Amino acid sequence: MKRAERKQVILENLIYLIIWLTVFITPLLDYWSGNNHEQIQWSDVFRVWKMILPFFVLFLVNNYFLVPYLLIRKKYWPYLLLLITAIGLVMMLSPERMSFNPRSERAPFSEHHMERDKMENTPQRVPPQNNGFPNKPPRNETLRNQPPRPPIGEFPEERRPPMFRFPVMMAPVFNFVLLAILVIGINIAIKLLFKSLRDDQKMKELEKHNLQTELEYLKHQINPHFFMNTLNNIHALVDIDTEKAKETVLELSKMMRYILYDAAQASLPLIHEIQFLTNYIELMRIRYTDQLDIHFHVPEEIPTVKIPPLLFISFIENAFKHGVSYQQKSFIHISMEIKEEELHCLIINSSFNDVQGKQQGIGLENVRKRLHLLYGERYTLTIRNEENEYKVLLIIPLGT
Repeated sequence: MKRAERKQVILENLIYLIIWLTVFITPLLDYWSGNNHEQIQWSDVFRVWKMILPFFVLFLVNNYFLVPYLLIRKKYWPYLLLLITAIGLVMMLSPERMSFNPRSERAPFSEHHMERDKMENTPQRVPPQNNGFPNKPPRNETLRNQPPRPPIGEFPEERRPPMFRFPVMMAPVFNFVLLAILVIGINIAIKLLFKSLRDDQKMKELEKHNLQTELEYLKHQINPHFFMNTLNNIHALVDIDTEKAKETVLELSKMMRYILYDAAQASLPLIHEIQFLTNYIELMRIRYTDQLDIHFHVPEEIPTVKIPPLLFISFIENAFKHGVSYQQKSFIHISMEIKEEELHCLIINSSFNDVQGKQQGIGLENVRKRLHLLYGERYTLTIRNEENEYKVLLIIPLGT
């Protein structure tokens, strides 16, 4: 289990622990409050704990067995049947009996209430007093003629509210099931919340993995494309100038070492990328005559920042491929500048027809995809095919 998932599991169980500790401590809060200084009646506390215990057992069964093995795996009917069975078994095995006799009188719950009921239901003997009213009957006669009061909490049958007509035998069962559903509902809500968080984390990791895989695929597409163009250049030099062909092979070996080893990393120092482009431009100088004006401008002080490798080579390749003519003077001007935490790369080359704008090749298409995957909407790529010149402006953010 990964560290992030382990932390979420620990947090989830910690929430369960806090909730149940609060529930079990609640019966003691009345004794610990500032207004009640009575000694703790542990018999009453234990009786409340016995009433809570079945719901705690039901939570354990649901949380660690039913939900992970049935509900999470979308086995809804088996989960529902086993949940109903678990509720029934826990209710039957509950330490507190769920029976209730509707015919029995309501048992007083304290000696104080017993004494009060006895006093209210027993006629009181009061000495005869007229209190200045000769025609008023004695008070004891008045009490003797009144009907007996029903016990506290009871109503005569004809005055009993409609709510008491509900079958009282089912009231404890209904309360138990209602509380059980509440416990299960809270448990499932917390469980699904943390499952959703873990699923989101896995989805992000999967997207990151897919992004890295796609970037590697696009990068490996660039390498053969660049290697093929360079071999074509060397092949053209072999018959023209053998010494220049040898120098070209040496320059090519340096660049291939960069591509095979250095460019395998996700990002490289900017100075390494600039050195790679310099080697490529020097290789092109060997091939072409002095009619080609090549100018490469870089900042005097290159900052120690990292960028993804092989972002600019496709544009420069395209400039040498479509911007050079052996009959007319040609130019390729490349400049890099650092402006406000951004790297601006401007490539301007001579243009003799509109072929360059229509046939940019697989290299430029791959770079577009890489830029979108790496930077989203945080980069700028402007390509213009104007009269006699072709411009490419690429702006990428530096750092995070």
